[in-house]
Amino acid sequence: MKGQADQYRKMSDGELTAAVRDGDDRAFNALFLRWYPQVAKFLTLLVKNPEQAEDLAQGVFMKVWLYRDRLDPSKSLKNYLFVLARNAALDVFKSKRHLVMADTATAPERPSQEMAEFKAEYSEANSLIRKLVNDMPPQRRQIFQMSRFQQLSHEEIARELNLSVRTVEKHIQLALQDIRKHLN
Repeated sequence: MKGQADQYRKMSDGELTAAVRDGDDRAFNALFLRWYPQVAKFLTLLVKNPEQAEDLAQGVFMKVWLYRDRLDPSKSLKNYLFVLARNAALDVFKSKRHLVMADTATAPERPSQEMAEFKAEYSEANSLIRKLVNDMPPQRRQIFQMSRFQQLSHEEIARELNLSVRTVEKHIQLALQDIRKHLN
């Protein structure tokens, strides 16, 4: 049994992805053990709530298992997981924003202290992120904006800017590192 666990731990992300796509639950367990801590940490940085981040991270991996037939072993598993995580966090922010909008629509007299704090934090985070993006070197800023705001794939960005996909990935990685560093 231990030998099988070692076998999965030694697999590359691409090999694990292929095995998960084929329905191998032991490969999924290995993938989960390898990536869950990083995904949960990333989500904690985004939503600022460790319990909620753990729930979201579990949801990310549930999606991976439910939609395993769509996995592409030739693509970056890490990028896929972090895009799912980012989208899960964005869904939380959107639902909070809708709650704020509904709250202010139904009770215009005075928003609660909690909602006011959320609005202030959300606005502050958005301003900081916009400033950080604007302060990036021009090529990194352009690549990041194309990826995050125009929702273009790495391949589409590389093709449009006449760059390698790896260069695009590196710029996005550096941009996210800068943002995370300043948000902490």
